[in-house]
Amino acid sequence: MNVQRGTKTFAAVGLSAALVFACGGGSGDGTSASASASAFAALSAAAPMLCADVSTASLAIANLVITTASSEAAFTSTDPSKSYPAYCKVTGTVNQRIGIDGQTYAIGFQVNLPTSAWNGKFMYAGEGGLAGSIQDPLGRKGWGGSTNSLLNGFAVASSDSGHLGSSADGSFGLDAQARVDYGYNAVGTLTPLAKSIVQKFYGIAPSYAYFQGGSKGGQAGFMAASRFASEYHGILAGQPAMDLHKAALDAIYGSQQFTSIATVASSSFAPQDIKLVAKKILGQCDLLDGAADQMVNDIEACQSGFNFAADVPQCALGFTPDGTCLSAELKAVLANIFAGVRSSLGINLYSDWPWDPGIVGVDWSTWKTATGPHLGASLLANIIAIPPLPSITTLSAAITYNQSYDFNTAPGMLTASNSVFTQSAEEIFATPNPGNLSTLKAQGKLIVFHGTADPIVSVNYTRNWYKNLLISDPTAANYARLFLVPGMNHGGGGPATDSFDAMTPLIQWVENGVAPESIIATVTAGNADLPGAWSATRSRPLCPYPKKAVRIAGATDLESASSFTCQ
Repeated sequence: MNVQRGTKTFAAVGLSAALVFACGGGSGDGTSASASASAFAALSAAAPMLCADVSTASLAIANLVITTASSEAAFTSTDPSKSYPAYCKVTGTVNQRIGIDGQTYAIGFQVNLPTSAWNGKFMYAGEGGLAGSIQDPLGRKGWGGSTNSLLNGFAVASSDSGHLGSSADGSFGLDAQARVDYGYNAVGTLTPLAKSIVQKFYGIAPSYAYFQGGSKGGQAGFMAASRFASEYHGILAGQPAMDLHKAALDAIYGSQQFTSIATVASSSFAPQDIKLVAKKILGQCDLLDGAADQMVNDIEACQSGFNFAADVPQCALGFTPDGTCLSAELKAVLANIFAGVRSSLGINLYSDWPWDPGIVGVDWSTWKTATGPHLGASLLANIIAIPPLPSITTLSAAITYNQSYDFNTAPGMLTASNSVFTQSAEEIFATPNPGNLSTLKAQGKLIVFHGTADPIVSVNYTRNWYKNLLISDPTAANYARLFLVPGMNHGGGGPATDSFDAMTPLIQWVENGVAPESIIATVTAGNADLPGAWSATRSRPLCPYPKKAVRIAGATDLESASSFTCQ
C-alpha cells in the first residue's frame, strides 16, 4: 500500500498484512476482530506526515518533546552495515525533570523513519555499557555486519537510557529515577511512544515490533521479554548482561584476583600464559565434536574432559614461567576466577565460567583486566551502592576501589533500599520471573546468542537460565532458543566464527513460523585472533542449545559448515 501526501510517497505495509495484524493475527493481545477492524479503518484513513511536519505539537504525545526533525539523504558506505536509505531523523526527550542531584534528566531518543521504503515494521535498538548516548541508531546488532535494520526498511528507535554521559561515567546513579530508567524503564517508556510516532508519521501502525541488543542491550532485551513482552513480536538478545549487578561483582572479583599477584592486572596473565592454557584446553577438548579444527563445540563435555589442575603444568619453585608452565600463584588466581565470585563464607554471588580456548582473544584479556573492572566499579559504587559513592571515572580509581571491596557485604548491598532509593539493585536489574515468559509465549519469539569465551558476562549464567526455563516450561523451545558461539568473546572476537545474521531467522520465526534449527556463522574479516591453521572463509552452524555442531561422518572439509550437523 502506498501512502501519499503531496509529492512524498511512503512504501508502507501491505493492506492484507496490516489487516491481519490489526485483527489480532499473531499479536496475542486478545483484541476482538470487529474492534480491531474498526481500529484499522481509522488508522488507514489517517494521512501520513512530511518530516517537516513532525513537531511536539503535531505529535501531541504527553511528556514528549521533539528537539529536531530533519530529512537525511541516503548514504552508501563501503561497509554495508553503515549504509542507509533516505530517512526522517527525529530526536527528542520524554519525561524531562530535575533529579534529586539537581541535574536535568530525561529519556533522550532518536527515531529514524525511512521516507521511501518503509517495510511496515518497527525495531528498537538496545543500548550498551552504561549508555548515556544514542548508540545504535541504524540497528546494526544481529545482522552479521552486512546490513542493518534501517537499510532493511525498519523504523528504528534508540535511546540514551535516561541520562547523558560517557560509558565509563556512572554519576547518573546519584539520581534514583535515573537508575530505574537505566535498569528497565527507558525501554518500557520509549517503546510505546516510539511506536506512536511511527504510527502518526506513516498514518498506520507497524505490523510487527522487534527488539535487538547486546550486552547491556541484551539485558534490556530480557527486560523487554519479561516486563514488556506485549509490546514486541520478536526479541534478539546477544551476550545478555542478565542480573547486571551480579556480573559487576564478578568483574571486581577478577580485578581483585589479578592485582593480588601483579600491580598491573594485565601483566599478571601474560599472552604466553594465556596461549598455554588455551592449548591445553584444545588438547583435551578439540576432538569432542569429531573434528581436529582448533574449536571446542561441545563446551559442556569439555568442562569434565579438561582438568585445569592436572592438565596445565605448574612451574617448579624458582622457575620463571616461559610459556610451558604457570606459577603456583597464577594457577591459584585462575582457579578462583573461573570458579566465580564468592563471599568468604563460600556463598556464590554470580556464576562460574567455562574453560574455553577463546581466552586467547584480545578482547578477553582487555575485558578481564581493564574494561570490565572499570565498568564493574562504576556500576557498584555509583549505580548500585546506597547511598552512591563518589563517581569513579578512571581505571586507577576503579582498581583502588576493587582491591578493597569486601564481598561479604555484597548480598546486603544488592538488596538495600531507603526512602530516597526505594528500589534495590536486585529490583532494578534482575530479570523478574526469568522462568516464566508466558506473555512472550502468547505472541512472540526470543533468540539469545552468547559466546562461550565471553570474559565479562558468563555464558554459564545464560545457559543455566535457559536450562531452568526448559524445566519450568518443557515447550519453551517453541518460543525461546539459545545459540552458543564457540570461542567468541564479548559480542565478537576470539578464535571463532563470530559473524552471523540472527535477525533474519528471528523474523522468519515470527512472521512465517519457521523455527531456526541452525544459524550459519563465518569468520569476521581481519579477525586478529584467527589461528594460523584456519581459512579466512571458515563457516560453522550455530546450534540451538542443547544441540551442538558435530562433524558429519566422512566429511573432510573442516572449513565448511556443510561438514557439520547440529545434534
